[in-house]
Amino acid sequence: MPQRPKLRRRVLLLTFAFALALFAITFGLSWRAKVAQERWTRLISVETEAIARLEEVIRAQNAFRARHGHYGVVVQLLSDPALDEVGVTRLRGRVRSFAAMLDDPEVTPADLDLASNAIVADAQRIIDARKQIVANQIPALERDTAAMMSSGLAIAWIVVLVSFAVVQVTLRKVVRPIEELSSAADRIAAGDLTARAPVAGDLEIARLGAAFNHMADELKARARTDDLTSMPNFRAFRERIDGEIERASRYESRFGVLVLDLDRFKSYNDTYGHLAGNDALQRVARAIRETVRTVDFPARYGGEEFAVILPEIDEASASMIAERIRAAIEAMPAPAGGAKVTVSIGAAIYPADGSSPESLFKTADERLYAAKEGGRNRVVAPGPRERGTEPPPTLRARKSAGLPSA
Repeated sequence: MPQRPKLRRRVLLLTFAFALALFAITFGLSWRAKVAQERWTRLISVETEAIARLEEVIRAQNAFRARHGHYGVVVQLLSDPALDEVGVTRLRGRVRSFAAMLDDPEVTPADLDLASNAIVADAQRIIDARKQIVANQIPALERDTAAMMSSGLAIAWIVVLVSFAVVQVTLRKVVRPIEELSSAADRIAAGDLTARAPVAGDLEIARLGAAFNHMADELKARARTDDLTSMPNFRAFRERIDGEIERASRYESRFGVLVLDLDRFKSYNDTYGHLAGNDALQRVARAIRETVRTVDFPARYGGEEFAVILPEIDEASASMIAERIRAAIEAMPAPAGGAKVTVSIGAAIYPADGSSPESLFKTADERLYAAKEGGRNRVVAPGPRERGTEPPPTLRARKSAGLPSA
């Protein structure tokens, strides 16, 4: 079996891949969100606070000019470190110059108004510049937000596509082999012993398919094998004779069929017991296998009846093989707790004696019963004469005395 991934390994790898993908997605989106948050924080905490402080400076400057209060409030507002990043150096210089002018007795109110207006104008210029910066940042933030949404949708589609691919792989490697395995099991349960499962998918499923096919082969072999004699059974015989008829009709050849039946087997069972009868059947099966040709197909047809298919044979050769089988069984020594057994045989040749399994077997069976009626332990085959032994003395004695021969 080729090297295949284990199902558990595949599941772990897929789980790890999904976890890694989700971590990467989460990290990417979190990083983008952090960048956007920092930019918004700058707008809110720096720019907005600076604008608000400068607006307070303008109000304080205007209030001082209107009421001549304490000017240190303006100086204190401009000394806030939050304004260091918005470019107020020149504004601070103007405020210091204005404070010095307040202590100068020679300064005129017009000079103070001019200096105060310059402070207000400079502060307003900085405010307008910071507001413009905020206005410029908002479209960028909107673009980032849209890009983040697009990235999220793209990643979602990627996850969907990857999930679809994973589902397809799972269907091909796991689900489909299991479905085909289930279908093969249903076919075998319905009697189709040719059904096989695919050896596909991951390691465990492939092993399951191979084990299933092995069990199916074993079941098929057992379904076509007689448990007692280990010979092919009636099902296997019927399949083989159908194949022989098809082959012989295609190539215009001949084959023979032998039907064998143990003589007086019921009496043998009644006398020596069924265990001895089973032993007799096993010994007869062994003698048949050892006597026929390698191309022949012997089978246990049922009960004490056997059958042999003889491919590519004529009447004379079929009679010779049948006689050889009969003689081999007759020559078997009697076992302890048993007795010698004999067999009667009827033969038929395709197509002269029939062109179907039923007609062939019917002809061979009729000749088998002719052998039984002719004294048993004999062969009745196609041809001008029967081949076999004379009835044993005990049989002739029974017939001369008018007793039944069965």
